[in-house]
Amino acid sequence: MAPLKPLFKLTTLIALGAWLLLVCLPFWSYTDELVLGLGVILLAIIYSWLLFAAMRQRPEPGSGRPGFFSLAGVLSLLRQPTAALAAWVHILAFDLMVGLYIRSEGAIAGISHWALLPCYVLTLMFGPLGLLAFLALRWGFAVAA
Repeated sequence: MAPLKPLFKLTTLIALGAWLLLVCLPFWSYTDELVLGLGVILLAIIYSWLLFAAMRQRPEPGSGRPGFFSLAGVLSLLRQPTAALAAWVHILAFDLMVGLYIRSEGAIAGISHWALLPCYVLTLMFGPLGLLAFLALRWGFAVAA
């Protein structure tokens, strides 16, 4: 489990670096490429590696049958440190992809960068809640127009 701690820190730093680009340099010509290439794609590669590593490991005794179609199965999966880290990296990558979506769609809708900042924070911290906030904001802009 010790090798997973540095990987956890690395993936978290990759995601935070990409979020900083979105927040601090949203209109820089390389922001999207760096966020997608060095953020999302790199996280997706690490996720894939962790997923296959987790699939080769045996579940802990007494943890139940791992699976995706029941809460007990998901809990059994997440008791395994490699699978839990894979789930974390999955969240980082997808939240970052939502951040790119918010930036892109916000620009198309003419929403100021400052108005998008709360959506970014909510997406980083709570994923779908940030997307929901953005969709409500975009709807509000469309209705007001």
